[in-house]
Amino acid sequence: MDSRYLASITDEAGETPEKVAKSLGIKRSRIMGKYNPAIQGENENRSASYPVAYFKNIHYRFLNGDGQEIEDSSNVKDILAMASVYSYKHNYLDIEHFKEICQELYLKSHSYSLSISPVYYDDGCVNLSAKEEAENAGGKSVEEIQKEEKQTEGMEESKKDSTESASETQIGKEAEGQEEKLSGKQIEDGNVAEKEKPEETVLSNVSLESSASTESTEESSASDPAEEANKERKEGENDSAKVSPSEMENGSAKKAKKTTESSEKKSLPKNYCPGHVDLTITIQVKKFGDQNGLKEIILDSLKKDEPFDNMPSSRWKGWNEECINAVNQLIDTDWFNAYGLSLSTVETKMPLSEEEISRYMSMLPENLSAERKNVIYYALSAVGKVPYYYGGKAAKQGLDGNQFGKTVGRDYKGRNKKGLDCSGFVQWAYWSGAENPLDFASSTKELVGKGNKIKRSELIPGDLVIQPSGESHVVMFLAWTEEGQMLAIHENSTAGTVSVDEVSANYPYYRSILP
Repeated sequence: MDSRYLASITDEAGETPEKVAKSLGIKRSRIMGKYNPAIQGENENRSASYPVAYFKNIHYRFLNGDGQEIEDSSNVKDILAMASVYSYKHNYLDIEHFKEICQELYLKSHSYSLSISPVYYDDGCVNLSAKEEAENAGGKSVEEIQKEEKQTEGMEESKKDSTESASETQIGKEAEGQEEKLSGKQIEDGNVAEKEKPEETVLSNVSLESSASTESTEESSASDPAEEANKERKEGENDSAKVSPSEMENGSAKKAKKTTESSEKKSLPKNYCPGHVDLTITIQVKKFGDQNGLKEIILDSLKKDEPFDNMPSSRWKGWNEECINAVNQLIDTDWFNAYGLSLSTVETKMPLSEEEISRYMSMLPENLSAERKNVIYYALSAVGKVPYYYGGKAAKQGLDGNQFGKTVGRDYKGRNKKGLDCSGFVQWAYWSGAENPLDFASSTKELVGKGNKIKRSELIPGDLVIQPSGESHVVMFLAWTEEGQMLAIHENSTAGTVSVDEVSANYPYYRSILP
């Protein structure tokens, strides 16, 4: 439940600002920026406004039941400890009742709200050259980069023209403290929780309609931004379509289009910014020790125990000092070392803890080669950390230095976080874990030719299962489950990140890369 809950919030955060604003009843004018050549292409018109295409930064804040900032985002251990003590004082053999208590506590102890910052502009993130983009990532200012560029302008003019792009940089003004109040979702009863101000931490239940009505009613005094933008786009399209028949015949239309696009990109200054918005997700997690915490939640699942609790022979005297101390003692105990119990679960959206990685590594055969074990370790370490990005390949070994998760241009499905595709992932894992870059294979078709052909029944951990055509995909075999299902590690386009899953993977190619 804990993993899926956080995964559902991650899914919502992955939507565009326009979609998030619409779902929360926020006016479209709140997320309108300027022309962005990386999104709108060559149809430039700076007088028209455009919706900001994606969130530049996504910030997470976790609050306890008393509204205080916390770092630990899970109260699962608190819930299980609390339910254990309560069940001990009642019928501890009633497992279904124990589960019912845990589930209700979880649902009623979690809520979250979303907050979109005002549109802000940085010192320039359009038309940066490849050199500027690389140096900017190292922390240099736009002014420093421009100064260096001028010193070598004569030598690099032709190179600069060919390498200018519309990539985003990391230079920007933080908009923290300027976030406007938006609506949030209350898990308990499906209502919407509204945060009055960014600084306030108590979430109250209101309807979606009332939340939307409290938003700013300020609109542009001009015509509707969407209509204006559409009109300008059409005019731009008509202008770009004016090509003579002779140009169409000799193939120069395509060349003319590229020339127009290039000139319009260069017409934008180095300090041009189309605008950004950030998303802040505030998650409230009630703990056992909070004043307004788990003990204060009224549970419907406990009503059936009330007749027995009122009897003189009842062992339950409420949350007295004895029971509170018992819960705290359980919370402070290391359950993995004391009982062999792991509190983590495998979920496609969540990174694996070292404990979980160790558990998977312990499943591997003892005689498995050190190289294979190292490859699998690197693959497991990428779970939940490396986004899926179509055509994405690694620039370096390991997680550091590849800038996984950085905002980049959108791929064909609208994903804008730097990452890897399925073939790029296995190539990176072998490169990082075994110093074997697989000849830098760039596709599943190229992977088919690597290593040695084997049968499905001969798979051992680290082998590849490949579908090179149609819905092409590749997974790294990890183990067979007790039910005979294949457990594999792969860059999961559906989940949007690396995941460990049970897969059928009845693909035609099985390849053994390492001894």
